[in-house]
Parts: sequence; C-alpha cells; structure tokens
Amino acid sequence: MNERNTHKGTVPCHTWRMIRAQEEDLYYKRPAVPGRRPAIVMPESLLVPKTPAEPAAAPVPQAAPVAAEPVPSIFDLRMEQYGDELARLYREQFHGDLAAWDRLTTLLRQSWENRREELCAQDQRRTADAGWYCRRDLLAMAVDAAGFAGSLAGVADRLPYLKECGVNFLRLNGNGSQEELAALADACRAQEILLALPLKADAPQDAASFHAWIEQLLCLAGLGADAIRLGDLSRLPHSVLRMARLICQLVCPGVLLMGKAPAHGEAPYFGSEDKPECHLLCRNNGALLWNTLATGDVSLLRHEVEGSLSSAGLFLNRLHGDSGLDWALDYDWLKEHCGTDENAHRQYLNDWATGKFPGSNSRGELCREGKVCGTTASLCGVEAADYEQDSVKLEQAVACDLLLHAFLLTQSGMPLLTCGDEVGQLNDYSYHEDAARADDARNLQHGPFQWELAAMRDNQETRQGKQFQGLRRLEQLRGAEPAFDARANVWTFDTGNPHVLGLGRWYEGRKLVALFNFSGDFVTAGAPEGGAFDELIYGGHYDEIGHVELYPYGFVWLLQQEA
Repeated sequence: MNERNTHKGTVPCHTWRMIRAQEEDLYYKRPAVPGRRPAIVMPESLLVPKTPAEPAAAPVPQAAPVAAEPVPSIFDLRMEQYGDELARLYREQFHGDLAAWDRLTTLLRQSWENRREELCAQDQRRTADAGWYCRRDLLAMAVDAAGFAGSLAGVADRLPYLKECGVNFLRLNGNGSQEELAALADACRAQEILLALPLKADAPQDAASFHAWIEQLLCLAGLGADAIRLGDLSRLPHSVLRMARLICQLVCPGVLLMGKAPAHGEAPYFGSEDKPECHLLCRNNGALLWNTLATGDVSLLRHEVEGSLSSAGLFLNRLHGDSGLDWALDYDWLKEHCGTDENAHRQYLNDWATGKFPGSNSRGELCREGKVCGTTASLCGVEAADYEQDSVKLEQAVACDLLLHAFLLTQSGMPLLTCGDEVGQLNDYSYHEDAARADDARNLQHGPFQWELAAMRDNQETRQGKQFQGLRRLEQLRGAEPAFDARANVWTFDTGNPHVLGLGRWYEGRKLVALFNFSGDFVTAGAPEGGAFDELIYGGHYDEIGHVELYPYGFVWLLQQEA
C-alpha cells in the first residue's frame, strides 16, 4: 500500500485523496492571495499518528562459556581402581623413590596411549570373559625358532603345520628384531594362535632395574604378545609379581603372565583371589611321571595329584623341561611311606633313564648339572626299539609315549607339548661333533626339527603316523568333551593295582573315569563307580568297570552321562 508522509504523520493513500478533495473545495471558496496558494492543513482527526520508536533494549549480558568437564580416559579409570595399591607397593619395595615413580607412571600412560587399536579391542573382549584362557581346547607347544624353522619369519611360514597339530598356544624361544616379533605376532593372531614370549631382562633389584624390567614387559605386550614368560619365579618377590599384574591391568589387561614355580611350592605364585599374581604356572611334574614309569609304582604320583587338586590356578603341564629332568621329588614322603633313600633312588633313576640299568630301554644322557636329557620318544624306548628293529618293543614304546600324553591331557590345566614329540623325534647326537655345543647335553633334546618325520604323519603304517594320529585323536576328544573342562570336579581313587592310576572328572552331568597302566605288563584294574560306561578312545562299552583289562602301558577314558 502506498503511503505519504507529512510533518505530522503518515496518511494512507485513500485518506489523502479525501483530504485533497476537501482542500480543493475550500481553496475555491477562500479569497485568493496573490502569488501564493493556501497551505494545506490536514485535520488532526484524519492523521495516523506514528508509532513512537521504542527505546533500544539493553543488551542481555552473556554468561561466560562453561568449560566442559574432561572425560576421564580408560587409563585414568583404571588408575582410580589400581593406582593406589601400585603406588603403595612401589613405595614399600623401593623406599619411596618419587622421581622413579613419576617416570614409571609416565611410561605406563605412554604405553597405553601407544597400544594399537586392535590390541585394545582384544583387551576389552578378554576382560569381558575372565576365563578366556581356561578353555579345554587350548593346546600349547614349546618351539625353538631356530631349530623348528630357522628364523622368526620361518616360524610364521610354518604356522599352518602347528594348526594341523591342533596347537593354538605357541610358547616360543628365539631371537629377532622387534619388527620380526611384531610380524610373527600378527601372523599368529590371524591364525588364532596365542603367542607367549620370554622376558629376558634380569630380575629387578632396585627402582632402575624394575623400570627396565617393566619397560621390556610392556614392549613385548605392545608387539602383540598374548603371554609374557617371567622365567624362574623363585627369584622374584611376590610384591614385584603383584605390581607386574597391576601394570598389566592398567596397560594391557588382555596379556597373561606366566612362569615356572619351584617344586612343591607353586600355589603362592598365583596370588590370592583379590590380589592375583600369575595367570599360568608351568608345573614341574615331568620328573614325577618318569619316576612312575621307572618304578611302575603310582603311589607318589597319586599323592602329588591329590595335593594339587585344591589349587584354583591354571597350570601348564608338560612331560619334561627345556633343561632336562632334575628328579625333584618329595623324598620325605617316599622315605615315610616307601622307605626310600634319596641318594640311592636318584642313582637308580639316572641309570634307568640313561639305559644303564638292566632291562631299561630308555636312552638319555646326563648333563653337567646332573639332569637327564633326551626327547620323549627316546626316553620311552622308541630309539632303542628302532635300533634293534624289534617290532614288539616298538609297539610298547609307542604305547608308552601315548600313555604319558594321555595323562597330560587328562590333568586339569593346559597341556604343553614339546615340538617334535608329535612325530616321535629322537635324540640328536650330532652335538657331540660340534665343539661349540659338545659340552652341553641339553643339545641332545634340542636338535633341528626333523621335517622328514613330519612328512610321514598321515601314514598310519609308520610309527610317526601312529604317534601323530594317536595324539591328535586324544587332543580332539579332550577339546570336545565337557568333562575335561577346567571347572570340573577332579579326584583320584584306588584302582586295586599299584601300577594303575585312577582319575575321575565330573562336569555338568558327565563323569569321566580314566585308568593308566604304568607298567609293561597286562593288568586288571577297576574303579568304584557304578553303572555302564562308554570308552571314548576305542569305542567300547562296559556294563560295569570294576574289572577292566589294560594292555602294557595301556589307558582308557570311560564316560558316563547322567540320564
């Protein structure tokens, strides 16, 4: 709408026309004034008054921006949970060295910040499943990188063979660069194989050496190790082990700590339920099994198994260590119950294991530390039977080898095989011809992996095929049967035969009864369990198991399911 402004107001167009008409009428009725037209005066009643301008509103003062509260990081939240205890233990162990404490906390934060995204995601998954490393299908193998594949890169290339063996936990010894270790860790992760690497730094004695020890531990974790091997735990104070566990909780909670505990004193190294230390302990029970074979008497073995049933921790069980058999037995118990003299018994075991005792088919050697070295197959008599071309001896030796591995798989915990045992690798005597190695008998059991033996693993007409396929069958049964679960109830029982060990396991309505004949004779044994059982390995059926016949070095896994 058109508008027109005057000095008194604003008049709409149609009103202005009415005013103009009135003015014209008055103009012609007034006396004329020469040279001038009368001013037009609009009636006040017809003016539309202007709306007075409102005074400008005073500016509303703006509140100063409020800084958002910083969101605490996962590391900060973990420090709230574990930091106070770690600080207290650190002060007590290292006499309140605050400067060293500051350097340590800086290292921890940096290690967490630098941890790769896929490893952080793995930490979260494992933290949500506290028993992720207790699965019954986990099978460990001790592998020397140089002897097995020449290098770390060679190990990565050979991972499909380990998978074929059923191995999903690799306990590796070997040297290489950080780049090579990281590449191997990535390759293992792609194959769903857990990698355990050794911590080679010296045991910490002060704040500086503890810092270096932790720095190497975190370096291995950052490279992708799933477990860190701490070596001989007897040289580490429990406070140091507890701090190491807390540090893993802060930086890499998906990484396991494991080590070798002294004989007859394993349990304390697990810590307590509210203050745990190691996740896994390597059980030093190899000598116990070979003692049972050498004597044919299962009483000490049963006593030791019963003593370990109360432990809540997870053990790695193996047939012999990297440095041989040291005959660390409970001689006090043997003297009290069997009248055994320690020195005489040690001499007998050495003579039996080295083939010097009449009738022994074992082929080991004594190293300078007084331990017996040799591969599992050679100690079981496979080497002697091969040399003599005695088929009966060979059949019994292979049965003995499988008996030991069956007992290993029946125990609670994680079985730890030695690379080469799966194909019955024999002693390597070539070290005698190498001046650099000739004075160390441990080389006898650490010869290069014999790939020509592994090539025969699918041929069950060969002893290598019988050993490989027999062991693989046991591993598959263990992984599939719930009665082997780590949470199962376990007990021993009197079999009525001093040569036969009896073990029972029960879990979720499934009862497993195992009988192991540690003698070279046909025997009869039984179990105080009623009802019918099915034999898992050979597929037989027993209406009752009060009298079970066993071959020389034979064993059975008998299963009963609740209706």
